[in-house]
Amino acid sequence: MPGLDRRIAEFTSSRTRMLLAGDGLTTVLLEAAARAPLHVRITHTARLSAHALDDPGPRTALGLEAGQPCLLRRTRLVTPAGVPVSANVVVAAADRDADVDAVMPAPQPLGYALAGRGRRLERRLLHVGRVAWPEAPDRTCASKTYLMCHAGGPLVFVREMFNPAYFPAGTDGTAPAHEACPAHGPTRPAP
Repeated sequence: MPGLDRRIAEFTSSRTRMLLAGDGLTTVLLEAAARAPLHVRITHTARLSAHALDDPGPRTALGLEAGQPCLLRRTRLVTPAGVPVSANVVVAAADRDADVDAVMPAPQPLGYALAGRGRRLERRLLHVGRVAWPEAPDRTCASKTYLMCHAGGPLVFVREMFNPAYFPAGTDGTAPAHEACPAHGPTRPAP
């Protein structure tokens, strides 16, 4: 596929490739695949020091010093029946942007919440690959990690993992069974 990132082109499913290549609101594509509006289920939020993050990827990507405050948000986007379509880990540098600080604890998709405040942040892709699906760790899912930036400066680190029932994670065989992701360590191989 000319012009498409090699890591994305390796996925067999055109639906998965479209999702991973998108640089806008992911929720719109997830809702189209689920054929239903999605709701946020917040599983964890916290304000903590960057050194307390169990993953160094967000600290590095956001340029956070060890003692700087950050906001952590873990969510699932779920169908009206409660089926998770994506699992998300979001880290923001606290006190860098008032709009980001305000929407992080909101039970709303982050992109929609920011758009509601008149903000559309540029997305900068960091990684695409395959990881264990958090709802069933023995299954492999497609994953996308990116930064949301304003005026070139990183504000939000986002890692999205997609339910393989909606977005198959198979590759065409030219890629290794798994890739290491500097943002969150090695992934699990496909079963």
